[in-house]
This record gives sequence, C-alpha cells and structure tokens, in this order.
Amino acid sequence: MAINKIQNHMLHELVDPCLGFDSDYEVRKMITKVAELAFQCLQNESDSRPSMENVLEVLKGIQSEDCTVKNAEVVDICKDDVVLLTSKSPTLSPSR
Repeated sequence: MAINKIQNHMLHELVDPCLGFDSDYEVRKMITKVAELAFQCLQNESDSRPSMENVLEVLKGIQSEDCTVKNAEVVDICKDDVVLLTSKSPTLSPSR
C-alpha cells in the first residue's frame, strides 16, 4: 500500500494530518524525503534496497537540514507536544 501511495503521489493519504503535511512546506519536504527513502527500503530485490548505514546517513541528513531551517526543539502540533529531533537530541540506536 505504501509503495502504491508514494508512486501515485498520494503521500498525504499516509501522513497524519496533525503533522502539518498539507500546511507546512518544510514538513512536507521532510516527509517526502523520508517517503522516498522508505520507497527504496521497500523494494523486493535486496540489491535495490539501501544498507542500514546508508539509511542512517540519509535520515541524519534530513534531520540536520530540518534543524537548520527551523532551529527549534519543540512544536505544538494538534493537541500534543512533539519534540523535533535536533542535533541536541539523543541518538536512538536500533537496539532500543
């Protein structure tokens, strides 16, 4: 389903509206980049999928690009407080 939505430019149907995908250009750009990475990770052929090292590198790039644009740590979205991952945030390891 995710591959179909991404390929057909219907990403907005996969994203929680509370994230601001429809109203915030920077959020849309970041989610689109993550979706492009997810699309690569969902390929049937293992040779077509990126390594976990590459995935981490791309995600860090997306994160750091977002941090330089917003330079924020907490944003109120819908009714919940959401902590944006910034360079000051702890790094999560796959073992957690």
